[in-house]
Amino acid sequence: MIFGILVLFWSTLSIIRAYRKLYALTPIDQGGLALTAELAAQVTAGYGLMSLFARLPMFIISDRLNRRKIFIQIALFLLMCTSFAVFWQANVWTLYASSLAMGLSATMLAMFNIIFSETFSKDQAIVSVSILSVAPLLAEFIAAPIQYLMTNDIVKHFNWMWLISAVLATITLILTFQMKDYIPSDQEAFSIKKVKIVLQHKSFLAICVLAILISFIKFSTSGANMVAYGKLELNMSPVMLAYLDTVFAVPQLIAGVLAGIYFVKRIGVKYTLMLAMACAGAFMLIALYVRNPWLVFIGYTLNGFSYGLVYNVLISMAMQYFDRTYRSVSMGIYQAFFALGIFYGDYVYVWIAQHIPNGLFHFTHNQSIFVVTFCLTVYSNFMIYRMIK
Repeated sequence: MIFGILVLFWSTLSIIRAYRKLYALTPIDQGGLALTAELAAQVTAGYGLMSLFARLPMFIISDRLNRRKIFIQIALFLLMCTSFAVFWQANVWTLYASSLAMGLSATMLAMFNIIFSETFSKDQAIVSVSILSVAPLLAEFIAAPIQYLMTNDIVKHFNWMWLISAVLATITLILTFQMKDYIPSDQEAFSIKKVKIVLQHKSFLAICVLAILISFIKFSTSGANMVAYGKLELNMSPVMLAYLDTVFAVPQLIAGVLAGIYFVKRIGVKYTLMLAMACAGAFMLIALYVRNPWLVFIGYTLNGFSYGLVYNVLISMAMQYFDRTYRSVSMGIYQAFFALGIFYGDYVYVWIAQHIPNGLFHFTHNQSIFVVTFCLTVYSNFMIYRMIK
Protein backbone atom coordinates (compact mmCIF):
# COMPACT_ATOMS: atom_id res chain seq x y z
CA MET A 1 0.00 0.00 0.00
CA ILE A 2 2.80 2.43 0.92
CA PHE A 3 4.70 1.59 -2.27
CA GLY A 4 1.66 1.97 -4.54
CA ILE A 5 0.65 5.31 -3.02
CA LEU A 6 4.19 6.63 -3.45
CA VAL A 7 4.09 5.75 -7.17
CA LEU A 8 0.90 7.81 -7.59
CA PHE A 9 2.17 10.55 -5.29
CA TRP A 10 5.40 10.93 -7.24
CA SER A 11 3.56 10.78 -10.58
CA THR A 12 1.50 13.76 -9.45
CA LEU A 13 4.71 15.65 -8.81
CA SER A 14 6.74 14.36 -11.78
CA ILE A 15 4.26 15.47 -14.43
CA ILE A 16 4.84 19.14 -13.64
CA ARG A 17 8.05 19.47 -11.64
CA ALA A 18 10.55 19.43 -14.52
CA TYR A 19 8.49 21.85 -16.64
CA ARG A 20 7.94 24.73 -14.24
CA LYS A 21 10.99 26.65 -15.51
CA LEU A 22 10.25 25.99 -19.18
CA TYR A 23 6.61 27.04 -18.62
CA ALA A 24 7.85 30.32 -17.18
CA LEU A 25 10.33 31.01 -20.00
CA THR A 26 8.28 29.90 -23.04
CA PRO A 27 6.74 32.77 -25.09
CA ILE A 28 3.04 33.44 -24.58
CA ASP A 29 2.15 32.58 -28.19
CA GLN A 30 3.66 29.12 -27.56
CA GLY A 31 1.68 28.48 -24.38
CA GLY A 32 4.12 29.83 -21.80
CA LEU A 33 4.27 32.87 -19.52
CA ALA A 34 7.24 34.70 -21.15
CA LEU A 35 8.91 35.54 -17.84
CA THR A 36 12.48 36.81 -17.62
CA ALA A 37 15.31 34.39 -16.85
CA GLU A 38 15.65 35.89 -13.37
CA LEU A 39 11.92 35.54 -12.57
CA ALA A 40 11.87 31.99 -13.95
CA ALA A 41 14.82 31.12 -11.72
CA GLN A 42 13.01 32.67 -8.73
CA VAL A 43 9.96 30.52 -9.46
CA THR A 44 12.12 27.41 -9.74
CA ALA A 45 13.92 28.25 -6.49
CA GLY A 46 10.59 28.24 -4.61
CA TYR A 47 10.84 24.45 -4.71
CA GLY A 48 14.06 24.46 -2.72
CA LEU A 49 12.93 27.32 -0.48
CA MET A 50 9.97 25.33 0.82
CA SER A 51 12.15 22.26 1.27
CA LEU A 52 14.61 24.35 3.27
CA PHE A 53 12.02 25.61 5.75
CA ALA A 54 9.76 22.55 5.90
CA ARG A 55 12.00 19.53 6.32
CA LEU A 56 13.28 19.84 9.88
CA PRO A 57 10.06 21.29 11.42
CA MET A 58 8.04 18.56 9.70
CA PHE A 59 10.06 15.82 11.36
CA ILE A 60 10.06 17.57 14.73
CA ILE A 61 6.28 18.05 14.68
CA SER A 62 5.65 14.51 13.46
CA ASP A 63 7.85 13.24 16.28
CA ARG A 64 5.91 15.27 18.86
CA LEU A 65 2.49 14.31 17.51
CA ASN A 66 3.54 10.72 16.83
CA ARG A 67 1.85 11.02 13.45
CA ARG A 68 3.31 11.01 9.95
CA LYS A 69 0.64 10.25 7.37
CA ILE A 70 -1.14 13.56 8.00
CA PHE A 71 1.84 15.48 6.57
CA ILE A 72 1.65 13.55 3.32
CA GLN A 73 -2.04 14.37 3.14
CA ILE A 74 -1.43 18.08 3.77
CA ALA A 75 1.19 18.17 1.01
CA LEU A 76 -1.19 16.45 -1.41
CA PHE A 77 -4.00 18.88 -0.59
CA LEU A 78 -1.76 21.91 -1.24
CA LEU A 79 -0.41 20.38 -4.44
CA MET A 80 -3.96 19.74 -5.61
CA CYS A 81 -5.08 23.32 -4.87
CA THR A 82 -2.09 25.04 -6.46
CA SER A 83 -2.21 22.83 -9.56
CA PHE A 84 -5.86 23.70 -10.07
CA ALA A 85 -4.93 27.38 -9.58
CA VAL A 86 -2.27 27.24 -12.32
CA PHE A 87 -4.74 25.58 -14.67
CA TRP A 88 -7.42 28.20 -14.06
CA GLN A 89 -5.18 31.30 -13.93
CA ALA A 90 -1.54 30.76 -14.85
CA ASN A 91 0.72 33.64 -13.82
CA VAL A 92 3.95 34.16 -11.92
CA TRP A 93 2.16 34.00 -8.54
CA THR A 94 0.18 30.81 -9.09
CA LEU A 95 3.21 29.13 -10.67
CA TYR A 96 5.35 30.20 -7.70
CA ALA A 97 2.74 28.85 -5.27
CA SER A 98 2.75 25.60 -7.25
CA SER A 99 6.55 25.45 -7.00
CA LEU A 100 6.33 25.90 -3.23
CA ALA A 101 3.77 23.07 -3.02
CA MET A 102 6.06 20.86 -5.13
CA GLY A 103 8.90 21.55 -2.73
CA LEU A 104 6.76 20.56 0.24
CA SER A 105 5.57 17.44 -1.58
CA ALA A 106 9.09 16.36 -2.54
CA THR A 107 9.98 16.58 1.15
CA MET A 108 7.51 13.77 1.78
CA LEU A 109 9.80 11.26 0.07
CA ALA A 110 11.86 11.32 3.26
CA MET A 111 8.66 10.77 5.27
CA PHE A 112 7.81 7.78 3.07
CA ASN A 113 11.34 6.48 3.72
CA ILE A 114 10.80 6.74 7.48
CA ILE A 115 7.36 5.05 7.39
CA PHE A 116 8.62 2.33 5.06
CA SER A 117 11.81 1.73 7.06
CA GLU A 118 9.74 1.00 10.17
CA THR A 119 8.70 -2.26 8.52
CA PHE A 120 12.40 -3.30 8.43
CA SER A 121 15.02 -3.90 11.11
CA LYS A 122 17.76 -1.32 11.78
CA ASP A 123 20.45 -3.17 9.83
CA GLN A 124 18.20 -3.38 6.76
CA ALA A 125 17.81 0.40 6.35
CA ILE A 126 19.63 0.43 3.01
CA VAL A 127 17.36 -2.38 1.77
CA SER A 128 14.24 -0.34 2.49
CA VAL A 129 15.72 2.70 0.71
CA SER A 130 16.63 0.60 -2.34
CA ILE A 131 13.17 -0.97 -2.58
CA LEU A 132 11.37 2.34 -2.22
CA SER A 133 13.61 3.98 -4.84
CA VAL A 134 11.81 1.94 -7.51
CA ALA A 135 8.59 3.92 -6.99
CA PRO A 136 9.85 7.28 -8.35
CA LEU A 137 11.16 5.49 -11.45
CA LEU A 138 7.75 4.00 -12.15
CA ALA A 139 6.31 7.49 -11.68
CA GLU A 140 8.70 8.89 -14.32
CA PHE A 141 7.48 6.27 -16.81
CA ILE A 142 3.92 7.38 -16.12
CA ALA A 143 4.76 11.08 -16.41
CA ALA A 144 6.94 11.06 -19.55
CA PRO A 145 4.24 10.15 -22.14
CA ILE A 146 1.90 12.74 -20.63
CA GLN A 147 4.63 15.39 -20.79
CA TYR A 148 5.34 14.55 -24.44
CA LEU A 149 1.68 14.63 -25.49
CA MET A 150 1.21 18.04 -23.85
CA THR A 151 4.36 19.63 -25.36
CA ASN A 152 4.93 18.07 -28.79
CA ASP A 153 3.11 20.85 -30.70
CA ILE A 154 4.38 24.36 -31.35
CA VAL A 155 1.81 25.61 -28.82
CA LYS A 156 2.47 23.80 -25.55
CA HIS A 157 -0.39 22.72 -23.28
CA PHE A 158 1.42 23.30 -20.01
CA ASN A 159 -1.81 24.18 -18.22
CA TRP A 160 -3.28 20.76 -18.99
CA MET A 161 -0.26 19.12 -17.35
CA TRP A 162 -1.12 21.00 -14.17
CA LEU A 163 -4.77 19.87 -14.46
CA ILE A 164 -3.74 16.21 -14.77
CA SER A 165 -1.49 16.66 -11.75
CA ALA A 166 -4.38 18.14 -9.75
CA VAL A 167 -6.67 15.22 -10.59
CA LEU A 168 -4.00 12.66 -9.68
CA ALA A 169 -3.33 14.49 -6.40
CA THR A 170 -7.04 14.25 -5.56
CA ILE A 171 -7.12 10.50 -6.23
CA THR A 172 -3.93 9.91 -4.24
CA LEU A 173 -5.21 11.97 -1.31
CA ILE A 174 -8.30 9.76 -1.10
CA LEU A 175 -6.15 6.60 -1.18
CA THR A 176 -3.91 7.79 1.67
CA PHE A 177 -6.81 7.34 4.10
CA GLN A 178 -6.36 3.59 3.55
CA MET A 179 -2.62 3.70 4.36
CA LYS A 180 -1.45 2.58 7.79
CA ASP A 181 0.64 5.09 9.76
CA TYR A 182 3.58 3.03 11.05
CA ILE A 183 4.85 4.32 14.40
CA PRO A 184 7.15 2.14 16.53
CA SER A 185 5.71 1.28 19.94
CA ASP A 186 8.90 2.46 21.65
CA GLN A 187 8.87 5.83 19.87
CA GLU A 188 9.84 8.69 22.20
CA ALA A 189 8.56 12.22 21.73
CA PHE A 190 10.84 14.88 20.31
CA SER A 191 13.13 16.54 22.80
CA ILE A 192 16.06 18.96 22.78
CA LYS A 193 18.11 16.17 24.33
CA LYS A 194 17.56 14.00 21.24
CA VAL A 195 18.65 16.86 18.96
CA LYS A 196 21.80 17.44 21.01
CA ILE A 197 22.70 13.75 20.87
CA VAL A 198 22.28 13.72 17.10
CA LEU A 199 24.23 16.96 16.57
CA GLN A 200 27.12 15.70 18.71
CA HIS A 201 27.76 12.87 16.26
CA LYS A 202 30.67 14.22 14.18
CA SER A 203 30.46 11.60 11.46
CA PHE A 204 26.76 12.35 11.01
CA LEU A 205 27.47 16.09 10.68
CA ALA A 206 30.16 15.39 8.09
CA ILE A 207 27.59 13.44 6.06
CA CYS A 208 25.19 16.39 6.36
CA VAL A 209 27.79 18.83 4.99
CA LEU A 210 28.48 16.47 2.11
CA ALA A 211 24.73 16.25 1.49
CA ILE A 212 24.64 20.03 0.86
CA LEU A 213 27.21 19.70 -1.92
CA ILE A 214 25.57 16.62 -3.43
CA SER A 215 22.08 18.13 -3.52
CA PHE A 216 23.42 21.40 -4.99
CA ILE A 217 25.15 19.49 -7.80
CA LYS A 218 22.10 17.33 -8.45
CA PHE A 219 19.38 19.97 -8.44
CA SER A 220 21.33 22.58 -10.39
CA THR A 221 22.01 20.12 -13.23
CA SER A 222 18.80 18.08 -13.47
CA GLY A 223 15.01 18.34 -13.47
CA ALA A 224 13.57 21.71 -14.46
CA ASN A 225 17.02 23.25 -14.94
CA MET A 226 18.14 20.48 -17.31
CA VAL A 227 14.89 20.60 -19.30
CA ALA A 228 15.31 24.36 -19.77
CA TYR A 229 19.00 23.87 -20.68
CA GLY A 230 18.14 21.15 -23.19
CA LYS A 231 15.56 23.33 -24.89
CA LEU A 232 17.36 26.69 -24.85
CA GLU A 233 20.98 25.59 -25.41
CA LEU A 234 20.68 22.31 -27.35
CA ASN A 235 17.25 22.61 -29.00
CA MET A 236 16.24 19.12 -27.86
CA SER A 237 13.05 17.71 -29.35
CA PRO A 238 9.86 17.52 -27.23
CA VAL A 239 10.21 13.75 -26.85
CA MET A 240 13.80 14.11 -25.62
CA LEU A 241 12.76 16.77 -23.11
CA ALA A 242 9.86 14.60 -21.90
CA TYR A 243 12.12 11.61 -21.29
CA LEU A 244 15.02 13.50 -19.68
CA ASP A 245 13.73 12.69 -16.20
CA THR A 246 13.33 9.03 -17.18
CA VAL A 247 16.87 8.92 -18.58
CA PHE A 248 18.01 10.25 -15.22
CA ALA A 249 15.78 7.98 -13.13
CA VAL A 250 16.61 4.61 -14.78
CA PRO A 251 20.37 4.69 -14.05
CA GLN A 252 19.56 6.26 -10.68
CA LEU A 253 17.48 3.21 -9.81
CA ILE A 254 20.10 0.78 -11.11
CA ALA A 255 22.82 2.55 -9.15
CA GLY A 256 20.62 2.73 -6.04
CA VAL A 257 20.13 -1.03 -6.05
CA LEU A 258 23.76 -1.81 -6.92
CA ALA A 259 25.01 0.56 -4.22
CA GLY A 260 23.84 -1.75 -1.45
CA ILE A 261 24.19 -5.17 -3.02
CA TYR A 262 27.40 -4.72 -5.03
CA PHE A 263 29.49 -1.53 -4.85
CA VAL A 264 29.61 -1.03 -1.08
CA LYS A 265 30.44 -4.71 -0.57
CA ARG A 266 33.09 -4.85 -3.31
CA ILE A 267 34.87 -1.47 -3.09
CA GLY A 268 33.59 0.04 0.15
CA VAL A 269 31.67 3.22 0.98
CA LYS A 270 34.55 5.64 0.25
CA TYR A 271 35.27 4.41 -3.27
CA THR A 272 31.59 3.98 -4.07
CA LEU A 273 31.07 7.68 -3.32
CA MET A 274 34.20 8.67 -5.23
CA LEU A 275 33.02 6.65 -8.24
CA ALA A 276 29.70 8.47 -8.06
CA MET A 277 31.37 11.89 -8.10
CA ALA A 278 33.62 10.84 -10.99
CA CYS A 279 30.52 9.96 -13.03
CA ALA A 280 28.96 13.33 -12.19
CA GLY A 281 32.15 15.14 -13.22
CA ALA A 282 32.21 13.29 -16.55
CA PHE A 283 28.69 14.47 -17.30
CA MET A 284 29.59 18.08 -16.43
CA LEU A 285 32.40 17.97 -19.02
CA ILE A 286 30.05 16.49 -21.64
CA ALA A 287 27.48 19.21 -20.99
CA LEU A 288 30.17 21.90 -21.29
CA TYR A 289 31.91 20.78 -24.46
CA VAL A 290 29.41 18.69 -26.46
CA ARG A 291 26.78 20.45 -28.58
CA ASN A 292 25.08 17.35 -30.00
CA PRO A 293 21.74 17.00 -28.13
CA TRP A 294 21.72 13.20 -28.45
CA LEU A 295 25.17 12.84 -26.91
CA VAL A 296 24.21 15.08 -23.99
CA PHE A 297 20.93 13.17 -23.66
CA ILE A 298 22.81 9.87 -23.41
CA GLY A 299 25.53 11.37 -21.23
CA TYR A 300 22.84 12.50 -18.80
CA THR A 301 22.63 8.86 -17.66
CA LEU A 302 25.97 9.41 -15.89
CA ASN A 303 24.36 12.14 -13.80
CA GLY A 304 21.51 9.83 -12.79
CA PHE A 305 23.87 6.94 -12.04
CA SER A 306 26.01 9.21 -9.88
CA TYR A 307 23.06 10.46 -7.86
CA GLY A 308 21.65 6.96 -7.40
CA LEU A 309 24.90 5.80 -5.84
CA VAL A 310 25.54 8.77 -3.60
CA TYR A 311 21.95 9.42 -2.44
CA ASN A 312 21.28 5.88 -1.28
CA VAL A 313 24.65 5.54 0.45
CA LEU A 314 24.42 8.89 2.25
CA ILE A 315 20.82 8.53 3.42
CA SER A 316 21.53 4.98 4.62
CA MET A 317 24.56 6.18 6.56
CA ALA A 318 22.52 9.00 8.10
CA MET A 319 19.85 6.50 9.23
CA GLN A 320 22.24 3.81 10.45
CA TYR A 321 24.09 6.05 12.90
CA PHE A 322 21.05 6.00 15.23
CA ASP A 323 18.42 3.57 16.45
CA ARG A 324 14.72 3.81 15.57
CA THR A 325 13.82 6.26 18.35
CA TYR A 326 16.17 8.86 16.85
CA ARG A 327 15.36 8.34 13.17
CA SER A 328 12.84 11.16 12.83
CA VAL A 329 15.19 13.68 14.42
CA SER A 330 18.29 12.52 12.55
CA MET A 331 16.41 12.36 9.25
CA GLY A 332 14.92 15.81 9.84
CA ILE A 333 18.35 17.35 10.48
CA TYR A 334 19.88 15.52 7.50
CA GLN A 335 17.05 16.67 5.25
CA ALA A 336 17.43 20.28 6.44
CA PHE A 337 21.07 20.24 5.31
CA PHE A 338 20.08 18.51 2.07
CA ALA A 339 17.46 21.20 1.44
CA LEU A 340 20.13 23.92 1.59
CA GLY A 341 21.69 22.37 -1.49
CA ILE A 342 18.31 22.07 -3.22
CA PHE A 343 17.53 25.76 -2.67
CA TYR A 344 20.91 27.06 -3.77
CA GLY A 345 20.99 24.58 -6.66
CA ASP A 346 18.02 26.47 -8.10
CA TYR A 347 18.82 29.93 -6.73
CA VAL A 348 22.33 29.94 -8.24
CA TYR A 349 20.66 30.68 -11.58
CA VAL A 350 19.29 33.92 -10.13
CA TRP A 351 22.81 34.86 -9.03
CA ILE A 352 24.26 34.00 -12.45
CA ALA A 353 21.56 36.01 -14.26
CA GLN A 354 22.20 39.02 -12.02
CA HIS A 355 26.00 39.01 -11.81
CA ILE A 356 27.46 37.08 -14.75
CA PRO A 357 24.86 37.27 -17.56
CA ASN A 358 27.64 36.81 -20.15
CA GLY A 359 28.87 33.62 -18.49
CA LEU A 360 32.17 32.30 -17.11
CA PHE A 361 35.35 31.59 -19.11
CA HIS A 362 33.66 32.24 -22.48
CA PHE A 363 30.80 29.84 -21.71
CA THR A 364 27.19 31.07 -21.84
CA HIS A 365 25.41 31.92 -18.59
CA ASN A 366 23.41 28.67 -18.94
CA GLN A 367 26.62 26.65 -19.36
CA SER A 368 28.32 28.41 -16.45
CA ILE A 369 26.47 26.24 -13.93
CA PHE A 370 28.42 23.23 -15.18
CA VAL A 371 31.69 25.07 -14.55
CA VAL A 372 30.58 25.67 -10.96
CA THR A 373 29.31 22.12 -10.39
CA PHE A 374 32.42 20.53 -11.91
CA CYS A 375 34.57 22.42 -9.40
CA LEU A 376 32.27 21.33 -6.56
CA THR A 377 32.40 17.73 -7.79
CA VAL A 378 36.20 17.74 -7.61
CA TYR A 379 36.06 19.28 -4.12
CA SER A 380 33.45 16.70 -2.98
CA ASN A 381 35.72 13.87 -4.09
CA PHE A 382 38.58 15.37 -2.10
CA MET A 383 36.28 15.72 0.94
CA ILE A 384 35.12 12.10 0.66
CA TYR A 385 38.71 10.87 0.37
CA ARG A 386 39.74 12.76 3.52
CA MET A 387 36.77 12.13 5.81
CA ILE A 388 35.74 8.51 5.11
CA LYS A 389 38.05 5.72 6.22
